[in-house]
Amino acid sequence: MPLQQYGIIRIRRLLSSPGSYDGWRVNQRLPLIEDMGVIVDVLHTPGLPDRYVVESIDADGTTVWLGDFSAEELEMVNP
Repeated sequence: MPLQQYGIIRIRRLLSSPGSYDGWRVNQRLPLIEDMGVIVDVLHTPGLPDRYVVESIDADGTTVWLGDFSAEELEMVNP
């Protein structure tokens, strides 16, 4: 299933250093393999692979982490 904006994803792997996943400086913790989130934006840059901005929230609706990922790091989850 292709990655798409507002799709629910699971993190399959993390290919970058831990600190690189906190570019917005809002994370309560770093993302972990098997965490789930929603693709809130797709970043397109000519000549480069797309990056996917993913947000994970807790039961209260508070952002746990927000980061951008490559397609290889994510997998879509069936609703």
